Amino acid sequence: MRGDLHIHSHYSDGLYSPTEVLRRAKEAGCEVVSLTDHDTFDGVDEANEAAKSLGIKNVTGAEISSYAGTKVHILAYGFNRLDPRFNAFIKELKARRRERAEKILARLADYGMPIPLRELDSCVSREISRPHIALAMVRLGYEKDFITAMRKWLLHGAPTYVPACGVSPEEAVEQIRLAGGLAVLAHPVRIDLDPYEKTALIKRLAAAGLNGIEAVYKRSSRATVKEFKELARSLGLFVTAGADFHADNNEIIARPQNNPIVSL
Repeated sequence: MRGDLHIHSHYSDGLYSPTEVLRRAKEAGCEVVSLTDHDTFDGVDEANEAAKSLGIKNVTGAEISSYAGTKVHILAYGFNRLDPRFNAFIKELKARRRERAEKILARLADYGMPIPLRELDSCVSREISRPHIALAMVRLGYEKDFITAMRKWLLHGAPTYVPACGVSPEEAVEQIRLAGGLAVLAHPVRIDLDPYEKTALIKRLAAAGLNGIEAVYKRSSRATVKEFKELARSLGLFVTAGADFHADNNEIIARPQNNPIVSL
């Protein structure tokens, strides 16, 4: 089946509803997708309804924030959404994300750019993230556009950047597996480690129960895709493909998905 197993909605840091995201996925030629919002599965029910009406499949998913000296994200698929342990785990991650957002807002206020919470009212039922803050900055006239607001103030190295605080990737893998899910390393090409350290990390996670690697990613060269596919094969891991879709600055991809996820 052709699909994209890494897409985001406004339930985390995407700009569109799950319904709109899946509509775009259908137009891109996807037969199977997974809504993988950060540290939440609040949008899954809407995604499932949209998938049903569109005649495509949505696999229950989430992207778990974790850190090993640098940002390492783990994609979770097919987990039990009612598992009490996993729900407590997700609740803690949400609390950490909220705390980070509040620190960012405080720093922006220090720079003369206060953002009243009413400006983020549309996010009340979701998780306030940097894109939501960037959009509020544009609405209030602090910056001319979304990209400028993100790059100038909110991304790594910017004046109001606040590092995220997550769990270890090993813990993320363990929690996903305890909830009956499959754990996949997200966008390894983006992990800020040298090649030796990155390979060592992947081997360590494979030993901890990692199931797959997102070898096909929107920013990956052919050489990089081949490298991660070979590494996955050597470790007995399957391969997935995803665009990490958030908004119009990147596209949903419809790539072959020959892995156990599509049968969940």
